[in-house]
Amino acid sequence: MKKFIAVVCALTLSCAMFASCGKKDSKKDDSSKSVTTDAETSEKADSSEADKDEGENTLTKAYCDSLEARKFKIKMSTTSDNGDDSVATVEMNGDNYSLSISEGEMKTDLYVIDGVMYVLKYADKTYSKQEHPDSLLMSIKPTDYAMGIEEGYKFISSETTDDGLICETYYAPDLFSGEIPTNAEDGNVTEYKYYFKPDGTYPEKVVMSAYGTVKTTIFESFTLDAGEIVLPDLEGWTDDTEAEASTSVEGDPAFEESESAPIE
Repeated sequence: MKKFIAVVCALTLSCAMFASCGKKDSKKDDSSKSVTTDAETSEKADSSEADKDEGENTLTKAYCDSLEARKFKIKMSTTSDNGDDSVATVEMNGDNYSLSISEGEMKTDLYVIDGVMYVLKYADKTYSKQEHPDSLLMSIKPTDYAMGIEEGYKFISSETTDDGLICETYYAPDLFSGEIPTNAEDGNVTEYKYYFKPDGTYPEKVVMSAYGTVKTTIFESFTLDAGEIVLPDLEGWTDDTEAEASTSVEGDPAFEESESAPIE
């Protein structure tokens, strides 16, 4: 179960901020340098504010803001140059949500309804129920499952492609250091490109590249009119809750306290 959670949960990375100071020379030089430094600082501050303002008015930011009502449904297909292709459907209505992932012939659904988690495995038609799910699953933000930008993402540019789409580029904090990259020269930048129609309210596609891997996610459908999150009919399915609990990590109450109870 931990492996499944690790696969489906999007983790928000924070940016590590560093400060540096320069050495002082003579008082005369200090006075001159102080003027230059102040001017440079002011210029950088103005530039930073301009970048921030520009990033606040992007189609990507507007899309992410639309998710905050926690009522949407998205179907996405993802292809990768390493062969890991999948189709995902995400539906959220308040604190309840469902996530369905299909990879080839394998399909797994996750439901969180009224604080209870259900996992459905279609390969063997088994399901498990957890009364006390991992806290990470209970604090999901809408953008985590919807290819949204997070705090710390840096807006880089906006341009119009040859086919008329608007491409907005963002850098994400480095996966290992947490630092925000300043350029793509070292090849270790995690880059997101969001492609919108000029009047689009959601991306047509998102291209993510990091450490030599490129993943392209196509938005098959998107709506802000999600219905009630309910379980499918599980008649004929096997309750595997007890078996899942017995294989959980020792000492983890979120998994050890799972109860083997049929779904009513």
